Amino acid sequence: MPAPNNGRKVALGSGWGRFLSAGPLLLRRQIAFIPLSLMAFQLEPYDSCPPERFVVEVFSELTREVVQEYWQEVNVILRLSMLSGLQMQLEATLSLLCDFAQDIVSYDRALVYFWDESLDQLQLTVNRGLEELNPENFSRGNILNFWATKYSRPLHVVEGHNLQADAFLRSMGASSALAVPLFVNNRVMGTMQFFGRRPAAFTRSQAQLLWILSLVAENQLAREYANEGLIRFAFTDFLTGLRTRGYFEQQLELEVKRSERKKQPFALLMIDIDFFKSLNDRYGHHVGDQVLRDVASILMKDMREIDTVARYGGEEFVIILPETSGPGALFVAQRLRKAVEQARFFAGSPQAVERLTISIGIAVFDTDAQFKRELVERADAALYAAKNFGRNQVLLFSELPQIKERRREVS
Repeated sequence: MPAPNNGRKVALGSGWGRFLSAGPLLLRRQIAFIPLSLMAFQLEPYDSCPPERFVVEVFSELTREVVQEYWQEVNVILRLSMLSGLQMQLEATLSLLCDFAQDIVSYDRALVYFWDESLDQLQLTVNRGLEELNPENFSRGNILNFWATKYSRPLHVVEGHNLQADAFLRSMGASSALAVPLFVNNRVMGTMQFFGRRPAAFTRSQAQLLWILSLVAENQLAREYANEGLIRFAFTDFLTGLRTRGYFEQQLELEVKRSERKKQPFALLMIDIDFFKSLNDRYGHHVGDQVLRDVASILMKDMREIDTVARYGGEEFVIILPETSGPGALFVAQRLRKAVEQARFFAGSPQAVERLTISIGIAVFDTDAQFKRELVERADAALYAAKNFGRNQVLLFSELPQIKERRREVS
């Protein structure tokens, strides 16, 4: 992706300023349109249709017919404008935008990219529906990023008109896409991209609505982007590089709200390094610190973009797995447990090698708990049981009654 675009002059006219009085951003803008007639092109052979074909001409006001047809989607934009003062991290803001967009368009997969100033490159920040694909294949942007940045407009892409677009749609298992630029201080700093398996999955009216959603979000994105460096420092554990407990608490709150809204479960894993205190006492804190860093690295490996891995305190860690049920969380937890069990940890020198194990407790929202604090307590109870029953094991909170009953029968 090229450097963020400075050329956009965009604003909403008085009609939307009156309609969305909650969004002060909209009152200041006037859209400097580039009429599509100036992007004139003729229908050419399939392999040479220019990307201008996909550019959506956006307007400062919605027609009466569009408002009547999409009145529920318009309410989504109003809800976002009323959240403009909410303090959030940039990644959480982008995730929330993706959720709001799903209330406007029904998509099968989604990618949200944003410019990372520290890396000086575009990063895949949020994704949805990529379980069957490898997110790493899409981590550095794509052709839709380039086009959305070049034209500073939404794109409505349908297969069968451009070879580059078709190749990318095939890689996403899609037949159509909507791409909407995201702005910070009038610069294109990222895109939201939504994909559908059907050729007619999206309409240009929906592209218009997502465009306005993006404009309403600009003030929020600008504030969070400006604060991101400070927030990243404040919410990063200096020892392990993982998120801090404070970040975890905030992210858990957001995940509970998202789960309630989408009616989807999510899992919480609480992890403890077995016999860590004795290792610390035997080799000293400098070895203990290195072990914590090594275990953190194992926990982070192969996690999805939407997962949260944090240090909870001491030798305890927590992981939030969105859109994950009990069996799915159990699979992930067992994979982590085996990875730690099979790893070798150097206790100060290559000659001093230690083997470690971890215990993991799992609770699922909303089958095991209906509230945030209750979820943490039940994951902690499952962890306590895992350690009490012999360590180096994974237990689901929902399985504790059966396990306790079997142990009583044996005794």
